[in-house]
Amino acid sequence: MKKGCFVKTIVVLTIFTAVILYIVNRKFNEVILNPSKSLIINQINRDLNYVKDSPQKDSLQILIKDYITGIKKIDNVSDKSISEFIDTLKEALQDSTIDSTEYKKLYRILKPKEHS
Repeated sequence: MKKGCFVKTIVVLTIFTAVILYIVNRKFNEVILNPSKSLIINQINRDLNYVKDSPQKDSLQILIKDYITGIKKIDNVSDKSISEFIDTLKEALQDSTIDSTEYKKLYRILKPKEHS
């Protein structure tokens, strides 16, 4: 490979890497986070279709939707709280009903808070 080709390849790869890093750092919310919010809400609603209708089920759907749509940055989401929520939700869905105590547990994990 000639020196000129090697230098051009390095320059192109550097620019390409810079563009990727810029998109990830600056546009992550627009490109990845916002579209994934609707996918997550739809998946949870599909999972909750198997649960018997109740006021707690409706409240839980609203709580989850409000929590997910309220996320402005991915940094504001705690892995610990999400994994705790998922584990508690799995336990609650085992009997195909959500009673008030299960809802209260889930509410305490995702209780409305300000996202920045």
